Amino acid sequence: MKWRITYGILWLLTVVMYSLPWAKVDDSVYIGWNFTMPFSVTYVIGMLLGLIVLIMRYKPVLMTIVAGILMILGLVGATLGFGVMAVIGGLVGAKVSWEAGAGGAFLFTIIYMVAGAYAGKKMVMKRV
Repeated sequence: MKWRITYGILWLLTVVMYSLPWAKVDDSVYIGWNFTMPFSVTYVIGMLLGLIVLIMRYKPVLMTIVAGILMILGLVGATLGFGVMAVIGGLVGAKVSWEAGAGGAFLFTIIYMVAGAYAGKKMVMKRV
């Protein structure tokens, strides 16, 4: 049970990091949820896979690693989206800045992928 709680906390931290400010354009702040379409949709898919592992305990190590990779791909997509936003913002004279939420999301995704896979291995697996 303690490993399931540990896994749940790690997964929840990835959700919290997705909910923090990722970018700012003038006075508008964008969190991870604002980047979802189309740039970081794989991050959301990774979070859903992590939730499946947490609820069903189905193939926790493999699913956690796949979820972490999808989250990292989502962060790469968000970074590309931010680059496009910075270019367009520069053309129209808007002040565009990268916020700490994206960096935190990257850090906690790495922690989730490694520590979550270990915690998932320690959880009792369900056989389907």
